[in-house]
Amino acid sequence: MCVEQFAELLRERVPEAEPLLSENLDIDGKMLLHLLMADLLRLAVEQFHANNGELAARLLDLVDQALRAGDTYVENAVAVSFVEHAGAFKGETLEFLASLVFGADCRTQADASGRDRPV
Repeated sequence: MCVEQFAELLRERVPEAEPLLSENLDIDGKMLLHLLMADLLRLAVEQFHANNGELAARLLDLVDQALRAGDTYVENAVAVSFVEHAGAFKGETLEFLASLVFGADCRTQADASGRDRPV
C-alpha cells in the first residue's frame, strides 16, 4: 500500500478523517504522512474519550493494515509517528493504550520502541 492508497482507504473507511487529509498536504499537494499519522493518533484518542469506539476501531484497523501491508514509507510513518508515539501525549491514558487492538506487527513495533507501556 502506497501513500495514495492509504489516503483513499482512509477516505472510504473513516470519512470523518477527511479534514485531516486536507490539512496534511504540503504546498505541492503531497501528503505529509508522518504529520497525518500524529493527527490520526490524536483523533483515535479523542474518539476513545468521546465513547465513539466504532470510529476508533475503524481507524485503528486501517492503521494496523497500513503497518502490515504498506510500502516502506507508509510502514515507517505508522511505526514512527503513530505506534511509537502512543502514550506520549495528553489523553493517551493507560486505559486508552490498553484499548488498542493492534495486530502482531503493531505490537512488535511497539515493543521494539523500548517504551514500557501497555499496547
